[in-house]
Amino acid sequence: MFKKLLSNPVTRTFVALMIAVVAVLGVFFTYVTAPEVFGNTSVQFDIDTVYYFADSWSVAYDYAEITFSPGTLVIPGYHRGRVVAVLLIPPEEHPGALSMSFPSDYSGDLPDIIEDNLDQGLILLDYADYTKILRDFGDTILLRADEVTEAEVPNHYLKRQLEHGYNLLTSYEIFGYTNWLLPTPQTVLLRMWGQRLGMVTYYEDAQVIVKAPDFSLNFKHPQIEKQFYPPESYKTRAIVYMAFLTVAAISLIAFIAGGLEVREKEVKGQYSIYTTIAALIGALLYAAALSAFDQFFQPSPYATAALWLLPLVGVIIWARKDRLEPSFFGLSFKGLVTGLIAAVSVCIFIALGSAFSLPVGLNLDFSLLPIGLAVLLRVSLVRGFCQRIISHWLHPLAGLFIVSGAWAVITVFTGPGAIGILPLVSALGMSLVVGYLYYCSKNLIATCLLAVLLELAPIIIKF
Repeated sequence: MFKKLLSNPVTRTFVALMIAVVAVLGVFFTYVTAPEVFGNTSVQFDIDTVYYFADSWSVAYDYAEITFSPGTLVIPGYHRGRVVAVLLIPPEEHPGALSMSFPSDYSGDLPDIIEDNLDQGLILLDYADYTKILRDFGDTILLRADEVTEAEVPNHYLKRQLEHGYNLLTSYEIFGYTNWLLPTPQTVLLRMWGQRLGMVTYYEDAQVIVKAPDFSLNFKHPQIEKQFYPPESYKTRAIVYMAFLTVAAISLIAFIAGGLEVREKEVKGQYSIYTTIAALIGALLYAAALSAFDQFFQPSPYATAALWLLPLVGVIIWARKDRLEPSFFGLSFKGLVTGLIAAVSVCIFIALGSAFSLPVGLNLDFSLLPIGLAVLLRVSLVRGFCQRIISHWLHPLAGLFIVSGAWAVITVFTGPGAIGILPLVSALGMSLVVGYLYYCSKNLIATCLLAVLLELAPIIIKF
């Protein structure tokens, strides 16, 4: 009876709408019941506002002390109007002084006190305190460096160095939108570039972690028992949020494409099963190798697009040889209008749900066109060939889940970020959404559009 009920397109559309409503409500309640830090995004370092120290200044924590001399440049990092980080660059002739001392039980063969001169230090902690320090009174510790011209400030260098600070923030991605959890006032996060020790990372919470090229310490803090950063529940909450967002996006596609039936058509033409299996495995391995190559060597987008086109030439030759029509892969007008509407609607929904804020404009850059072309060719291979063949041989759902899962694993393990459950859930969510549109519409053009929009939206939308 239930199967007969769902055979009606109107009923399927209504059920998809109900699932979408429930999932959206789940997204809403997961967010509104979360701690304040859950949805904080887009930490911005403002290199247009530069300060310098008018006097010596030092800061001390349980196991580390840093001192900077007069004339040190300070570049603040803002989040929603509050300073959450500062980059300090001392004068070349007076580098910053760093000293660290650790309990003998954990220091091992290290000396009692470790000292070094700092070329620069990046400090992320107690952001409420920095709003009091960074004031332009003219006679305080920090003065606005108006006499420093724009040409004298190494903007490109500063931007590159400040990117290292993001590594000290716990981050998770929701469909390409990176969100940073800000440190709490009880947490110390430091990154320093020493002349002798090299790059030093210092973390102080319930655990004390110090990492340098020559040594690494990790021990329990003797006084802090509760872990402040990241919050204990944030990982679970983020996973639940992303799951609801994925279900909502998929059910939205099902609602828009509710009248389309998922039914396989009989294939015209003969082809070798074993040869095609080898080609299928080879295509996935090629996709993984090219993704890793793109991340490691970062070739031009045109070169990347050409490399994604290469295996598609083989697919075209194989399809012509075995008399497979372009409509077999989804290159047709059937389902195109519905698919395009679903692609645009889902992209807007994910953009709003992933970034936690309303957009304020678009940053259109035509240099992104080759990136979009590379994504289009990639989806043509991964979906139009891999998912289509598996769907034809086994079952449409098998093609959806096998290829979506494989591409999510490839994305995480060949990507620039850390390998973990949150990046995997995020990549799997995006992959399932793109694959599900192909599953519903059987239209490769609409699927490519959705993938391109999801890939470029975090870059071109300003929040």
